Amino acid sequence: MIRRPLLVLCAAALPVVLACSGTDIGRTINEVVPSVREVDPEFATEKVPCDEPFSTPAPKGCAMATLSCGDQVQGNNAFGEQNYDDAFYVGKFCGPQRHQYEEAPEAIYLLEVPGNVQADVTLSSDCVDLDIASISVPPDATNRCPTLSHAVQVCEMDQGRGGGSVRITTVDRAETHLIVVDGKKGVTGNFRLRVDCRTYR
Repeated sequence: MIRRPLLVLCAAALPVVLACSGTDIGRTINEVVPSVREVDPEFATEKVPCDEPFSTPAPKGCAMATLSCGDQVQGNNAFGEQNYDDAFYVGKFCGPQRHQYEEAPEAIYLLEVPGNVQADVTLSSDCVDLDIASISVPPDATNRCPTLSHAVQVCEMDQGRGGGSVRITTVDRAETHLIVVDGKKGVTGNFRLRVDCRTYR
């Protein structure tokens, strides 16, 4: 496993009160995991090419593929299906703004985040204005995309231009999330996703 410099979280960063004094640390982030793979800095910073569509698997059930901590993938939402719209994102409190999402297909990935992990999922979208959302789902419900009639405990969305990121923080138990890449006003295009994880005890 890749070892990284020790990072310390104090009380403001976690709901659990941490004792921080010098090197005597009550609870710390003691490892940074991009799984077992090093995150390629060039992948994270270079512009996403727009000329040729990235090859993207067709959805199997709800998701196109499974992501893990440390993964870096590229795709194009044109190869997905249209599942989500303004009514879902606003109704489930994912994001406050309506952007005619019902006109675009989504690229959807399944991500299981282990317990006691903070996962940051970053979207790079230089070609068109794509947004990222994270929708919590029960592990046994991943073959179908949740709808407005389903109970969704947590939904987070970044509606900024040029990509964005969502953060998932688990406590004790693993959580399953759908990572959704959707386009404003029906746009489709190439994108990159990166999953960076930190464990804490």
